[in-house]
Amino acid sequence: MKVIPTTLALLVFVFMTMSSVTAGGMESITLDIEGMTCRICARAVKKALSNVEGVKEVEVSFKEKEAHVEYEGGKGRVEEMIKAVEKVGFKAKESKED
Repeated sequence: MKVIPTTLALLVFVFMTMSSVTAGGMESITLDIEGMTCRICARAVKKALSNVEGVKEVEVSFKEKEAHVEYEGGKGRVEEMIKAVEKVGFKAKESKED
């Protein structure tokens, strides 16, 4: 009979974990990046964005000159992302298409 309480506890834990992620408000943004000319540039931008607190996933395309970022919502996150990109030598701004 210990299986049922253990299973129930596990289900409650999973539900609470999922709820906290949803409650945290995941958001996404596309940033236009100026100055990228190759895959190494894209890697530098991806690394910089990945190191910003709250960022969960980053996809960067040097061909499209943009970065798509999924992050935990919150004020100041976008400004932090732009500053991180600028620190590695590129210009970034929020895409008008997003």
